[in-house]
Amino acid sequence: MRRFVLCALFSAVLNCTSAQVKKLVPVQPGIPEKKPVTEWIGIFAGPNFNSLRYHDNTTAIEGTNAGLHGGVFYRKDVNKNLCFQLWLLFSMRGGEINDVDSTVNATLSYLELPINVLYVHKQLSIGGGPNFCYAIGGKFASNGAKRNAYDPSESFERTLKRFEVGGNFMIAYQFKNHVSVIANFSPGFTNIYKGDHSAPANVHANTSTFGVSLGYRFDITRED
Repeated sequence: MRRFVLCALFSAVLNCTSAQVKKLVPVQPGIPEKKPVTEWIGIFAGPNFNSLRYHDNTTAIEGTNAGLHGGVFYRKDVNKNLCFQLWLLFSMRGGEINDVDSTVNATLSYLELPINVLYVHKQLSIGGGPNFCYAIGGKFASNGAKRNAYDPSESFERTLKRFEVGGNFMIAYQFKNHVSVIANFSPGFTNIYKGDHSAPANVHANTSTFGVSLGYRFDITRED
């Protein structure tokens, strides 16, 4: 009986000692801890729902159409709840305007640079910032003919300017498989009306677009 008790105590001491040794084993040197990712690049694309509006102090003429957009983004986390996100995208804006005696469909091709500041809560982000837009092409289509939207000798009183400054307001949800769903609204703030000097001086024009995107991001890992 005494031998049985001694053997049991000896076995218990060995088990406790083994458990303590396992707890005290240090992390092997040379294996760095994995740092959290705070930078990403990604791609995104989707449809646009557009508006083009001409207006003065008393009247407005407005039309809508649909287009596409696609581009790349860079995101940098500042802390747990704040990040910066820079976009560079190609976007088709415009609108189909039904005037008194004609229908003109404007298809405008833009390069856009939105700079977004976002509030982040878990996988949801929301925010916005300025958007700098430059039209690399544009056509007015009417009665089977197409005219350069930026040439007064072709588009006359409808002619537009190429550069537009606006805003970008967005909300995004990031899934764990790096896929994201993004919705954004981008109104133009500056006057892009050029004309041919035949219209009153107080005429203004602006574009706006609402976009829905699917995106995919890639982690940027840096070695110290």
